[in-house]
Amino acid sequence: MFALNCRFQIAAILILFVIGVDYVQNPHLKLRSSNFFKLLLGSMALNLCLDMGTVYTITHMDSVSSSVNRLLHQFFIFSVILVLFLTYLYIRMLADPQNRIRSKKLWVLLVPVGIAVLEIINGKLYYYNDGTAAYSYGPMVITVYACGFIYTVLGIRAAFHREGILSKKQKSSVAFGTILWFVILLVQMCFPYLLLSGLGFSLMLLAIYFSYENQRENYDAETESFNRSAFNKMLAEKYPRKKQLYVVSLSCENLDRINRIAGRDKGLEAMRYLKSAFEKYTGEDIYRTRAQVLSILVTKDIRQEMEKLHCLELELGKEEYHDARLICHISVMDIKKYTASWQEVDELLNFMDAKLQHSACKICFLNEQVIEEKKRRDQIDKLLDEAISGDGFEMVYQPIYNTKEKAITSAEALVRLKNCGDLGFVSPEEFIPIAEEKGLILDIGDRTLELVAAFAKENRLDQSSIQYIEVNLSAIQAVVPHLDQRLKKILDWYGLPANFINLEITETATINFGASFEQNISSLRRMGFSFSMDDFGTGYSNLAQINQISYDLVKLDKSLIWPVFDKKVENKENAERLLRSAIELLKSIGKKVVAEGVETEEMVQYLIDHKVEYLQGYYFSKPIKGKEFLEFLKDFEEKTEAKA
Repeated sequence: MFALNCRFQIAAILILFVIGVDYVQNPHLKLRSSNFFKLLLGSMALNLCLDMGTVYTITHMDSVSSSVNRLLHQFFIFSVILVLFLTYLYIRMLADPQNRIRSKKLWVLLVPVGIAVLEIINGKLYYYNDGTAAYSYGPMVITVYACGFIYTVLGIRAAFHREGILSKKQKSSVAFGTILWFVILLVQMCFPYLLLSGLGFSLMLLAIYFSYENQRENYDAETESFNRSAFNKMLAEKYPRKKQLYVVSLSCENLDRINRIAGRDKGLEAMRYLKSAFEKYTGEDIYRTRAQVLSILVTKDIRQEMEKLHCLELELGKEEYHDARLICHISVMDIKKYTASWQEVDELLNFMDAKLQHSACKICFLNEQVIEEKKRRDQIDKLLDEAISGDGFEMVYQPIYNTKEKAITSAEALVRLKNCGDLGFVSPEEFIPIAEEKGLILDIGDRTLELVAAFAKENRLDQSSIQYIEVNLSAIQAVVPHLDQRLKKILDWYGLPANFINLEITETATINFGASFEQNISSLRRMGFSFSMDDFGTGYSNLAQINQISYDLVKLDKSLIWPVFDKKVENKENAERLLRSAIELLKSIGKKVVAEGVETEEMVQYLIDHKVEYLQGYYFSKPIKGKEFLEFLKDFEEKTEAKA
């Protein structure tokens, strides 16, 4: 009979055992809620043991004294009330991890427990045993149902009270688990011989566990570290505390290169090595906060940790990885000093990571200068949104001289932000990367072509000495599907032929030369567009790309030209030999050459002597607004005619 009446308790114990085994096998965040979950798990296990103990005393009343029987029931009923109260506190902790319950409010929440304790001590309790079923009933048991209702309502209210903490899935799981337990309790109230309370507790805990305490959702299996979600949970809990709090991040700057050259598996292997080294020197939990970034949270005095970070930096500097040295940076951020809430930390992390990508500093501290840079970045961010929605862009044009025709026959169109206010001049090198991060680069590309087409049509440039206008095409634009239709729609609107536009492809090193890119280039070329390669002679351009894309024009970067005419350069002969070879190579494969950065008459004469077709630079003109460009064309033609 004892075993028959314990069948539901045994099922509940098996469920708790499964939860416990899964919990132990997975790494856990050191959250207050995780520690509290262990207390709740232990309380439920104790409750089930007491539950089975009361079944034994009722079924063996002939051998167990009435005082022992009552005492065990009192402990059991108190354990039920305790589990109910702890479950409510746990749900509240999940829903609002930053705020602790104040003592006054805690005393109010303990009122049902206090009333229940008085009833447990003084209340009446009756027992039923007919040989097939055994249970207890009476006023003492009714307190369980009353407390169950109160804490179920409070638990659901806590889960849904605040937005943005628990996901819809987690809220649903909490509601489902608590309501399921209360329904099971009502079933037991109607059929008291079904001892279901322990099973209800276990099923409730199971529902909550797999939606919140399931640590697989916090774990990054690729690097065997915690993930970004886990980082945010821990940050949200630690931030409100009075202790100092630092975020230290380790960034692998050449991870993308390792992935491209050696494959993604090798890239993950590199990140696992970095995780292991980071953990070894700091002893902290590691979080993968971005694909190439690992972070830790430090509550100690950061000065005590600096020696460890320097040792880590030295070890990583020596590490050779698949014929390439790992390029790593460490950032240290006193987030309590520079942020007002933990939600601001994420944006600051992204900014620091972007800043370090081109930094020579191996260990960089967040300081007032960085904060000012971020403020400027945020202002540009806002300015871009306003520019996209309004009339916030303008074009400037830098004339390009044709050495054969001895005339200005083209120009490069460059986009500028208008109305920058206190920011001063904001160069494209500054706002274009921000636009790319925000996903605005396609809109800017469309707007750029619209402004150029409108200017050309309004001033009938296609009927002047201007043969074409160069318009920049970013790496992101180059691979977007149906690019040809986007550009065609704009040119058709203004009635401008495609052969009047030369697309200058920028950042070619970042382009994925896949099917979308090849299809776009082929389609645009059939429409009449021509193409030029930007910055030949720098890291963004190479010979393989010249062959792959079949450029009409190749633009020599000023870094190839200036050393030839710089008196401070020691090996001018080598610089001149390199420039001459580059020109001869490009001409031998049928490419027309545009020389950028031309600033002196000496440069002009040298480049003309070496049959360079086009010259661009301050010798002729800086980039100028449309009206000034038209005046420049007129003046240049008049001067040319006067000389003739």
